[in-house]
Amino acid sequence: MKPTVKAFQDDIGLLNELKKQASKGVPKGSLHVFAHDDERIDCIVGDATSQPADIADLVADRWNEEDSELRTVFRGFGFDPEECDDLETKLDNGKLLLVIGQPN
Repeated sequence: MKPTVKAFQDDIGLLNELKKQASKGVPKGSLHVFAHDDERIDCIVGDATSQPADIADLVADRWNEEDSELRTVFRGFGFDPEECDDLETKLDNGKLLLVIGQPN
């Protein structure tokens, strides 16, 4: 089964959704955050030196690759090339993505 994708315009919406998914019992290994902005993604789930425990404990992965690297990651979740392009476009337009599910 293909994962669910939720797009967010701001960090607060994403953080609230992460907490909601965790409260519903969705395991950390099924929550993956994508953004094109290193600073923005570090703000959401921390960086190598400072990860906020409440958020770092909620997500399995955070991705900020672009173009072909990111499409490879999306294909690993089972998305077809057209869907990968659509997800990449959303990121290019400043969206934050939460992918709920496991890679294949």
